[in-house]
Amino acid sequence: MSLIGGFYIMRIQDIQIGESYRLHHNSSYGWVKAEEKLKPKQEGNPHTYSIVKCIHTVNKDDNLGFVRHYRPCDMVKPKAI
Repeated sequence: MSLIGGFYIMRIQDIQIGESYRLHHNSSYGWVKAEEKLKPKQEGNPHTYSIVKCIHTVNKDDNLGFVRHYRPCDMVKPKAI
């Protein structure tokens, strides 16, 4: 992980299944909850890079939201206070 602008930029090995993260480009709205890591060219991932299957929600502890796929570098973990 590297600290940029008060946020930790994630790598695939840093992602914990079940943890909630923010998105790098819009870190003040919404949360993504990691559901599954998909390696390159694995079933469900046609890309040549790893992606994370997430549930995009409004509140941190919500269980209902949109299923989306993000690159780990698009996800950030808010700096611990």
